Amino acid sequence: MTLLQLQYFKTLARVLHYTQAAAELHIAQPSLSYSIKELEKELGVKLFEKDSRHIKLTVYGEQFLPYAERALDMIDEGVGVLKQMAGSAQQIVRLGYFHSISASLIPSVMMGIYGQEKNQSIRFQFTEAPSFDLFQQLKRGELDLTFCLHQDPDIESVTIMRQPLYLAVPEHHPLAKRESVCFEDFAREPIVMLDKPSSLRQKMDEIYFQHELTPNVVFEVRECNAALQYVALRFGVSVLPHVPAMGNEKVVTIPISDETSSFVRTVCLSWMKNRPLSPAARQVRDYIVEHYATP
Repeated sequence: MTLLQLQYFKTLARVLHYTQAAAELHIAQPSLSYSIKELEKELGVKLFEKDSRHIKLTVYGEQFLPYAERALDMIDEGVGVLKQMAGSAQQIVRLGYFHSISASLIPSVMMGIYGQEKNQSIRFQFTEAPSFDLFQQLKRGELDLTFCLHQDPDIESVTIMRQPLYLAVPEHHPLAKRESVCFEDFAREPIVMLDKPSSLRQKMDEIYFQHELTPNVVFEVRECNAALQYVALRFGVSVLPHVPAMGNEKVVTIPISDETSSFVRTVCLSWMKNRPLSPAARQVRDYIVEHYATP
């Protein structure tokens, strides 16, 4: 089995037309047909079958395709790493983070990294998204490193910070003048929640469950700024990390001091255990772990 055979198989599986696939691969159609037949012979199964005038993947072809794609992706990744090591490619690190650390942690990290002479050639491709989306992108190989709140057996994580949560209330709410609140103070209030995949929503659902209460959810939103907008419009309260939009004069944020529940969440730097990092990504990871990791 050769890399060319895998590339030919991947292309034909995508276009499902021998003439078009051969043209895209810049080879003669008989060469493509021969290569696919040799691959099928080696595997002992048919990868494609004819359906009237068209071809389609067999059940074996469908099963084999993701493995072929993964193998080719790993080769491409390896080539990129070698180019970086040889200095012939720009050292790009794909780094993800979520909104509530965008104005506090990220600028500090960037200043520290670029404060070291050896990091001057590193460039970043940033992705800002909810933590769950970043977690999924990391697993799909779309990110090298990400700050997130989700854990997984395939992911290596180091704790970077613990982020306190606050109660956000409308400016004239009865709790607005309080220096701090506990869960019982707002447990029965109409509440604006983040949607189900978010770690904050999972945490809040657990807290309500522990207290044997059902939250009075008036809106579900994707991100913190949207939640604050509904709070400002007096639809309810919300439990959120500190974000820049909390400067809104129509919203008051109050620390939560509660002996029965923890209103703090753990922010980690994460990367895939079994996916090699490029030298540039390793430099960035090692700097962040050395300067920001916390027990």
